[in-house]
Amino acid sequence: MTLVDLPGIGETPQHDQEYRALYRQLLPELDLIIWILRSDERAYAADIAMHQFLLNEGADPSRFLFVLSHADRMFPAEEWNATEKCPSRHQELSLATVTARVATLFPSSFPVLPVAAPAGWNLPALVSLMIHALPPQATSAVYSHIRGENRSEQARKHAQQTFGDAIGKSFDDAVARFSFPAWMLQLLRKARDRIIHLLITLWERLF
Repeated sequence: MTLVDLPGIGETPQHDQEYRALYRQLLPELDLIIWILRSDERAYAADIAMHQFLLNEGADPSRFLFVLSHADRMFPAEEWNATEKCPSRHQELSLATVTARVATLFPSSFPVLPVAAPAGWNLPALVSLMIHALPPQATSAVYSHIRGENRSEQARKHAQQTFGDAIGKSFDDAVARFSFPAWMLQLLRKARDRIIHLLITLWERLF
């Protein structure tokens, strides 16, 4: 697994031009683009322009995941529950409003998710969303690097399932390259199911 922290936009027009070239170069190599926006800001014009640029460059819209950071600073910031490490009811309403606005500005296959990283709020939900957004061949490797406190049962099950699906597809692709008689295909199908079941059983040890 490789995480790439790319420079943000909106510093200067010159830097944005440089970053466009960098984004264009890296775009084909990225399985998932996690786009971080501040929840306590309203100026998203530069982000909208860059997002549209990437789509025009051929980026797959389903590879974008939009996250709202600094949820603990959302109005009214003084109501953040430091003990429970979660937003107040008023903050939840404010976050819902911003989330709906961002979802309109940045269409995505996945919901916009607010988080407060220092407090750990909503990080397990973010992990689960990441696991669902990643291509099947990457889910298990990414899940294995997630800290235990940020894992969820839903994410684990999805990673396991996509692992089994990926193994099954690889097996089917390999069999499809050859012409086997019907009786052998039947044996191969039975072997396929057993192999997948065995590997899923061993998944916890592998990852």
